[in-house]
Amino acid sequence: KVKKVVNINADINSAFHYSKTIALLGDIKTTLLRLNEELKKKEFKPGRRPSAWLKACMEKRREWDTFRNERYRVKTLFDSRWKRKVLTQPVVIKTASDLAIKNKIISFFDAGDVQANGFQIVEPEKYGSVYNETGASYMGFAVSALLATAMSDTPFYGLAFTGDGSFTMNPQILIDGVQHGARGCILLLDNRRMGAITGLQQAQYGEEYATSDDVVVDYIAWAEAIKGVKAFDGGYSQKSLLTCLEKARAHKGLSLVYVRIYFGDDPLGGMGVFGRWNVGNWCKDTQALRHKIGL
Repeated sequence: KVKKVVNINADINSAFHYSKTIALLGDIKTTLLRLNEELKKKEFKPGRRPSAWLKACMEKRREWDTFRNERYRVKTLFDSRWKRKVLTQPVVIKTASDLAIKNKIISFFDAGDVQANGFQIVEPEKYGSVYNETGASYMGFAVSALLATAMSDTPFYGLAFTGDGSFTMNPQILIDGVQHGARGCILLLDNRRMGAITGLQQAQYGEEYATSDDVVVDYIAWAEAIKGVKAFDGGYSQKSLLTCLEKARAHKGLSLVYVRIYFGDDPLGGMGVFGRWNVGNWCKDTQALRHKIGL
């Protein structure tokens, strides 16, 4: 349904992804500043009344804000795996992200469900305050990125949002962080599974397959096995989570805050699943769609 596109992009192939495109090649921030300069020269003035397009966008934004706020209001849900009420992933990410923004903490997001939810929750106020690995699924990116706190010319405190799966892929940071003097916190959200893949499986063909296990891991003991790392149990409420994040920030080195989070069928427990990914070669419909659109 795309009719016309203005694509501001540093990558030439991405810039011309759609036909009928006016491509503005270059860094987005620099390009927008230059575009604003040109509009001012031409004495461009916005119309007094919103266009039909802008009205539609505003309505969709209101719907989206309502969708998000509904999830922020529900703090905990009963989880069959944990056998009790635990915090939801949106609430944990929102709580920690707001704290990071307030205290000028640099945030890093790992691949997986934490990233998929984080994309839709985090509202950074400053350019360069949030980093992720652009959806390439580099599990362990966020925790590894905390090493930058020990290498930067300008000291900063980092907060790595990660899931149990991504952290397990690269726990080397616990050793490297202490060795090189990293200062930051690993916020580990444990839903006992590969949540992003499970969600996509359920959304596309109603079943989950080989994305969880019954192995219980004591991540706090794992972290504290490394001398110099402080670990905290984030508990089951926003208050306990915030208390632990503040304790972690007071530590001069590397810390870990562990939080059990909900995973289940209740739509208020997450931000939803969008798109169609082939998360297994048994998904024939998605594979056929890929061939149809030329991917």
